[in-house]
Amino acid sequence: MNHQNIQLETKRLILNSLSYKDTPKIIGYAQNPKISENVINLPFPYFEKDAIFWINSAHQGRITGETYNFAIRLKEDKDLHFVGGIGLKINQKHNKAELGYWIAEPFWNIGLMSEAVQKIIEFAFETLELNKIVASYFLHNPSSGKVMIKNKMIKEAQIKEHFKKGNTYLDIIQYRLTQKEYRQIIKK
Repeated sequence: MNHQNIQLETKRLILNSLSYKDTPKIIGYAQNPKISENVINLPFPYFEKDAIFWINSAHQGRITGETYNFAIRLKEDKDLHFVGGIGLKINQKHNKAELGYWIAEPFWNIGLMSEAVQKIIEFAFETLELNKIVASYFLHNPSSGKVMIKNKMIKEAQIKEHFKKGNTYLDIIQYRLTQKEYRQIIKK
């Protein structure tokens, strides 16, 4: 498989490689504290060097097969501007991945992230043939959990003080989907 040119499509979205041309949009959207407070590895304030680091990491991760990060783009936008990101961090030894995502505030609450997650789950199980996907969200961000529930992921745990964001320890809710569950629940 050519890891550099993977493009996934849904009814309204194109998921493809991050590009350096995305830098201004990434910076603009990531400057929103409502985004950074809900994403563990998103610094605030967010600078050009942070966007470049993320884009470089995404390209390197595809080469090694350790991560598959995608830009989320609207098909209706002829310029296909960046509106969010979604990705899988692969644990090759255990044939599983951690799913992470974020989308810019102007695109909240219209089902785009649920649509992107559905496609990434399909990619993970059908193309990468992973055995398990996990995803988590902070308790103060139940909208992210709704995306997981809508995609038939199963609540696995509530983990106390799992991440430190700033000076605060935050609880998370973790969801999962295994290959077997995917076949039984989604593909039936």
